[in-house]
Amino acid sequence: MPLMPRLQTMRLVGATSVLMAAWLHLNASAAAPVAGAADGPRHLIYLHGRIVQEEQNARPKHPQHGYYELDAILDTFRKRGFVVHGGIRPKAATVSESADKVVAEVRRLIESGVPANRIVVVGASMGASIAFLASVRLQNPDLSFAVLGACLSANVRQLVADEGRGPGGRVLSIREASDGVEGSCPPWTVDSGKEWSVRGQEIVLETGLAHGFLYRPLPEWVNPLVEWANPNPGQH
Repeated sequence: MPLMPRLQTMRLVGATSVLMAAWLHLNASAAAPVAGAADGPRHLIYLHGRIVQEEQNARPKHPQHGYYELDAILDTFRKRGFVVHGGIRPKAATVSESADKVVAEVRRLIESGVPANRIVVVGASMGASIAFLASVRLQNPDLSFAVLGACLSANVRQLVADEGRGPGGRVLSIREASDGVEGSCPPWTVDSGKEWSVRGQEIVLETGLAHGFLYRPLPEWVNPLVEWANPNPGQH
């Protein structure tokens, strides 16, 4: 997604509060502690794309990109040693409401004793918009956020315009060069980070899969994301 929808356009009616309280915990799975990790395992909150939410299906099929493999993505991160939190958002959930749920989940983890630097929020497409907004609301420099299929420079600019500040924490953006959804996306540079006071990093892939690159757990994006989320060698 090139830009987040503006918050004032995201108000939908009829979200079920019980479902909103539960979606982050659905499919949550404890992973075995990572060998040598003194502070325990890393926690990963995965936020899926719009098609999963709209169809309320963990494996919806897009006419161009094929199946969105939500369960396979979550299982891939479990196998890489993460405690994974991720489920299907209620159909009526807005970006703003969903971001609030992520904020609450992150704070719950921290209050339970999980260090903030062992929490990573991964958002794909619409999930990237949610992750961006959650990072702004949390403003915790020790948290990590990874966004897939979203333009880092454009989203940071819009966040500053809409919210008065940019994302907090470490931000990794992975996008695909052939992604038509992206449109024109100015590359993220060292100067971009200085301008917005954002610790951002950008990876541009060339898989030729357009927006479909994030529909399945391809090593092209999974491997650099895991390496980035695990800065200590040997803790994958």
